[in-house]
Amino acid sequence: MVLTDAAALAEIAGSGFVDGRFARLKEKKADSSVAGSYRTLGIAGENTLIELFGGELAGGGLSGGLVFSFEEPGSSKAAHDLLDESGVGHHHDLVRRSVPGADEQQPWYHLISVGLGDASPFVLLLNEVTQEYFTSLGAVPEADGTLPRRAYLDAVLGGPAEQPRLLEDITSVTLHTSPDRARHIADALTPFGYEEREAGDVLEVAGLGFTLRLRRGTADDVERVAELGLALNPAAPPPETREFRFGTSELVFDTATTARWIFS
Repeated sequence: MVLTDAAALAEIAGSGFVDGRFARLKEKKADSSVAGSYRTLGIAGENTLIELFGGELAGGGLSGGLVFSFEEPGSSKAAHDLLDESGVGHHHDLVRRSVPGADEQQPWYHLISVGLGDASPFVLLLNEVTQEYFTSLGAVPEADGTLPRRAYLDAVLGGPAEQPRLLEDITSVTLHTSPDRARHIADALTPFGYEEREAGDVLEVAGLGFTLRLRRGTADDVERVAELGLALNPAAPPPETREFRFGTSELVFDTATTARWIFS
């Protein structure tokens, strides 16, 4: 989840390249029992999603966040227990949404919100969608009962097009944050098998094909999502232009299989 300016969001939403060549796009308006009413622009790869908020992020005072999704039913309870054992502060909630034709809000997903310290501009969320929500979208579970993120995105945004799109998936996220916040985030992910490594003023937390880079600054630095590392589909035709600017953000194609989306 990335907070950007409204002008940049409008440019991205209206870009023929982003929508036609780069990724699947979907504007969303939701009414959540946790976040209230909000609108976003989703930019989907095969298994992961970039969600952009233009000028206002649900929950006020936030600048971005990370959402990890469980595919195996029952994972939320196991994750809750694991965080308890590790001494990681968190809150669990069953998020409900308003659904046309239903008198009451319906259960949509189990949400674990990790405590990241006072007045945190980031959220770290672990979620597990309900079977009811998954099937209501037309998404198809695997034979073993797992609810794959890929099937969820295909149901919401449509499956792969005849012409392959460039975005494959998010491989890294760089956050500018305080040392204390970085510590909270790392402590919440290491119980799940992510490993830490120091790289100067950056604390890296890596695993499962993903790297989170926590660039630790001072109290005066603006805490924000600074950069996304992206894997590209080698079967997709390469762009004719190496750099695209959308307001305060820049999409840079470094190689035939890697790109970065920089938010300044």
